Amino acid sequence: MMASSVANRLLLLLAAAVALTTPPVSAWRRPVRVTVYVQEYLGNGPETTEKLLVRGSGPANPSLWPPNNLFGDTLVMDDLVTESPDNTSTPVGRVYGTYMVSSMRRPVQVVSFTLLLTTGRYNGSTIVMGGIDDSSAVLEHAVIGGTGAFRGAQGHVVGKVVKVYSPTHVVMELDVYASVPVPWTQAKQAPASPLIIDH
Repeated sequence: MMASSVANRLLLLLAAAVALTTPPVSAWRRPVRVTVYVQEYLGNGPETTEKLLVRGSGPANPSLWPPNNLFGDTLVMDDLVTESPDNTSTPVGRVYGTYMVSSMRRPVQVVSFTLLLTTGRYNGSTIVMGGIDDSSAVLEHAVIGGTGAFRGAQGHVVGKVVKVYSPTHVVMELDVYASVPVPWTQAKQAPASPLIIDH
């Protein structure tokens, strides 16, 4: 009984030591903030960048606009990304992804999309995002990964319509709040637990 009590105390002391010596998350991750503007061209015109890929089997979802959206409808997107809401501003990338009508009655679409940046310090890097779109004025999606400068990204993205040029051309602002792992050479300079030995 006494040996068990001593072992429990030692485990508690060890846990306390780890808790006190483990560096905060910010010592191992670096914050990233990106704001871009997505030029969405809807409808069936020559400029359309979002097209119906798969016609769902239904039933029709009565809460989505435009009418006649069927349960399972899947759209694919290839939208221009610019540095400001102005559609003539400098292109900085593309958004590629899909929307799927995922509710029979509610205005819900499941989205999966990747932001590819094509200029500046993040040229060639991607941020992968996903979640649901509903009728909210402000949408929030999870940042679930990335490549290049955003490898290992975690966080969230806030999206909202900031400009309406026409019923078939709207501009969505994407605010990305994420963090990425600090490179190991920099992380080694952070305070480390004495229980971890670097080789």
